[in-house]
Amino acid sequence: MAKEPQEKTINEVDQSNSLQLDFEVSIFDLFKHYFQVKLRVHSDLSEMVFCLPSWTPGSYMIRDYGTHLHKFEVKNSQTGESVSWEMVDLHRWKLKNLPPEFEITYIIYAFEDFTVRTNYLETEFGFINPPALFLYPEGKLNQPSTVLFQVSDYFPYVYSSLTRDVENQKIFYAKHFDELFDSPFHLSKQHSVFFIAGTTKHELLVEGDVTFDFKTKLAEDLKRITETQIEWMMESPNPYYLFVLNLSLPAYGGLEHRASSINYFNPELLSDEEEYKRLLELLSHEYFHLWNIKRIRPIALGPFDYQKPNLTRELWIAEGFTSFYDVYFLYHSGFLTKEEYLSKLQSDILSLEDNEADSWMSLEESSFTAWTKYYKRNANSHNITVSYYTKGGVLALCMNLFLLKESKEKKTIRHVFHKLNEVFVKTKGRGFTKQEFFDTVKEVTGVDLKTEFNDYLENPKPIPVDYYLDIIGIQRIQTDLVGDTGFKTKEKAGNLYIQKLLHKADTESFDLMLDDEILAINGKRASSNTLQKLEKNLRPGEKFHLILSRAGKIKESMITASGFYKTRKFVIAEDTTDERKELREFFLRNVV
Repeated sequence: MAKEPQEKTINEVDQSNSLQLDFEVSIFDLFKHYFQVKLRVHSDLSEMVFCLPSWTPGSYMIRDYGTHLHKFEVKNSQTGESVSWEMVDLHRWKLKNLPPEFEITYIIYAFEDFTVRTNYLETEFGFINPPALFLYPEGKLNQPSTVLFQVSDYFPYVYSSLTRDVENQKIFYAKHFDELFDSPFHLSKQHSVFFIAGTTKHELLVEGDVTFDFKTKLAEDLKRITETQIEWMMESPNPYYLFVLNLSLPAYGGLEHRASSINYFNPELLSDEEEYKRLLELLSHEYFHLWNIKRIRPIALGPFDYQKPNLTRELWIAEGFTSFYDVYFLYHSGFLTKEEYLSKLQSDILSLEDNEADSWMSLEESSFTAWTKYYKRNANSHNITVSYYTKGGVLALCMNLFLLKESKEKKTIRHVFHKLNEVFVKTKGRGFTKQEFFDTVKEVTGVDLKTEFNDYLENPKPIPVDYYLDIIGIQRIQTDLVGDTGFKTKEKAGNLYIQKLLHKADTESFDLMLDDEILAINGKRASSNTLQKLEKNLRPGEKFHLILSRAGKIKESMITASGFYKTRKFVIAEDTTDERKELREFFLRNVV
């Protein structure tokens, strides 16, 4: 692995600070999945509190990382004697009567979940999500630190976007804890590949059993996507960027960072062309966060309090706009046809209409309660929880189309982002409020987006998507109205059980519970064939009879079928006005 663009020697580290923090990470037991962390501290303080974060920025849920911290010890570095300490809450340790030099050691269990926000250690690789591994001194998040990895016996390469030491490539420097916590580490036996886009050197590390040809193809495809995004923003914000793609186990997810992203994807799906495009969509999404969230951000998303939620009502900007542009960039990078792109838009729009969540939750509530509702899902979440990813992406589409129509100079969200970047990132060095976002839109485009769209942000109501798509001459076709049972089933040992209930605003509620066993349908013994026959011939408003077994008791339930259109799609209308055709051509030809 080549050296990163930014490097320094140990002698260049600022030694003037009275507090010096040096981490050392090693493997305590590979087969039992334990990391060991040593934190060597030089300080003139007699008492300190050290904390472990309870969540990871970008993943909005309290995760209580302290659950996996064990064997906490503090010793005098000179004498080896134990230093007094006590645990004052679930994430904080108070140290007393401190000598000038002391060492904290602890063990971290790293095998809970295979996700982008949790530590993971096995024989082929190790992953470190820094908030889940590194303690920080309370009230001193601006303190610089070093991290030394002693893992060469297991993993020859350590990948991270942090600055490395020139002489020892396994020593990393963090200017402050916000930088450390936003710079994950991947321990590997794999070599990486490189490509240049804009003025940024990109490194791609693929973990898993894939060929070198796959790595080079993916690097070439990523080069096209990143060049499209860099051209869209008219800048390369940093000299180096690291993509980590883990293809070791069936998984899906990504997490953005200041100069890197961690991405997981199911290796069994790579041979499917559509699934490969879904992988590119994931990588495109996380890369666009390099600007949207990591730099251009709602004001609540930084600086962070790592012990409690940073609440914001603007994740529809941070994640919703990113969800619109990830696919839009794929289309404009040549990976999707016009029809495939419209199909992607259609999928998101229709998914919002398949339940009644729009009448339960507003976009702003979806964002504000992400910590307790979106990230802590239950069996009823799909009925009452709006996704700020999906609905936020649809909103971004509608806002762009409205701007195309109303802005005399065809100014779009692209131009708004340029202005936000100039004012709030480069000049003011902070995030923006909701009002500042809308003020910027009006300044740049001359259009009052708040008056047009604020109702769909603050209140639980659907966005009239058809109205906005008609601006560019795209229309909905709905045919074949059929009946819907209102539930999904699973089969176990030849028997049918209720797996999912689908609540819709236009139908009556019915007496069904999750895990009810369906014994009979309309007087006939239930089977998958019986259910399929019912679903094939069911009409809207038609009633059908179920005999159920619930907790050992026999019950009967009469269900009224809801209705849905079997064929639903959005098509380009050729018989439309020249103005609509011109705007459609602009939207599909130019990267708005």
